[in-house]
Amino acid sequence: IEWKDETVALKTIVCFIEPTDDLKKLAEEKHLNLLTLDKLREIGRNNPVELVPPKPTDTAVIMYTSGSTGEPKGGEIGFWQGKIDKLLDDFHDFRPTILAMVPRLLNKLYDKVRSDLRKKGIIGRVLFRLAIRSKLALIRRGNSSKNTIWDKIIFGKIRQSFGGKINRVVSTSAPLSPEVCRFSRAAFSCLFIECYGQTECVIGCSQTVNDIESGETGIPTSMNYIKLVDVPEKEYYAKDGIGEICIRSPALFKGYLKDEAKTREAIDEEGWLHTGDIGRWTPYKTMKIVDRKKNMYKLSQGEYVAPEKIEDVYARSRFISQVFVYGDSFESFLVAIVLLNDDYVKQWAKTEGYNVDTIMSSELNAKLKQIILDDMIREGKKRGLMSYEQVKAIEFIKEAFTIENGLLTPTFKARRYAVEKKYKQLFQMIYKNAKI
Repeated sequence: IEWKDETVALKTIVCFIEPTDDLKKLAEEKHLNLLTLDKLREIGRNNPVELVPPKPTDTAVIMYTSGSTGEPKGGEIGFWQGKIDKLLDDFHDFRPTILAMVPRLLNKLYDKVRSDLRKKGIIGRVLFRLAIRSKLALIRRGNSSKNTIWDKIIFGKIRQSFGGKINRVVSTSAPLSPEVCRFSRAAFSCLFIECYGQTECVIGCSQTVNDIESGETGIPTSMNYIKLVDVPEKEYYAKDGIGEICIRSPALFKGYLKDEAKTREAIDEEGWLHTGDIGRWTPYKTMKIVDRKKNMYKLSQGEYVAPEKIEDVYARSRFISQVFVYGDSFESFLVAIVLLNDDYVKQWAKTEGYNVDTIMSSELNAKLKQIILDDMIREGKKRGLMSYEQVKAIEFIKEAFTIENGLLTPTFKARRYAVEKKYKQLFQMIYKNAKI
């Protein structure tokens, strides 16, 4: 209040506690409006304002020109987002030549093609495996022909669904499983590159044009220095060629806005960015992402588990649309919440002779839960999950994780804190019921 004369724009001060009479008198002398927080809330309740939703024409970013011919001009960049369910229509209309993909979308494509061929029985499954193996053999010999028998039967239709002109595909934001990578490389029959990076360092590693290995992210890009450091709590040691990936580069970010503590936590005194990702150098001196140091759960018996790795495995189940694995540090096992793939569940129920409406309407259908849990565990065993990495109980949810409801990032990763907060009571209930 005493500084009012130096800050002409100051009109109102909101107090978290009731101001004293002296403060009220001083504010009145300075022509200041002094409010308590409770009073401000009351004003808001008594004067509701209609919500004004954002429009596609609103300004998202102002980008300034260089000003080489005069004063810099602020270019107003709007924002617009198409409907996700119309994405394939957009591909067909615009016929892009370069495709930047996140693993989640490639996984969905792989699962869809595999599921369609499985419906044709053992012949479909054999054709699927043989097609990928044959195409990869050609690619390794430098032949990326799009006119093979396998393109006419399977892969040509996939490329046409993306417009038919794709000549380069880049996968980034999360590790891509080798099997999906091999399928994608065969299906698109073009330059397919896996990259590794973060918002804080852009692209740290990238595959080169001639690198056709699946499941690894290539060599360090120019200007980047990369080292691995020990993560003893997980028994990862740099001397064995495995550890937390650290990057030092002129391309690193300056720091987190108004968060010096988090900045110091991310970048050490020598300028190394600690990524939180666990990497391994391959025999070819390329980087393979194998785990996460962050987003870890420590169970009551001391085991560390990486939920994202487990979720990637369980997402292979055809029953599942989305899955979130959770671990309580006071419990000895993991649990999960599952969003069902309604189309597949209905198809399965019809085939097995179950009443479709009854199964889909009851979230507490114990038989369906057990069938899906068994399928998840089978997927886990098939892909080498340890027993303590397997969930012991699940519960169904109806609401999907989306960007709009704040449960997914723009790169389709679960916002773990937001999901854990929203479903806190449900996780507690799953643990309670699992012990009965």
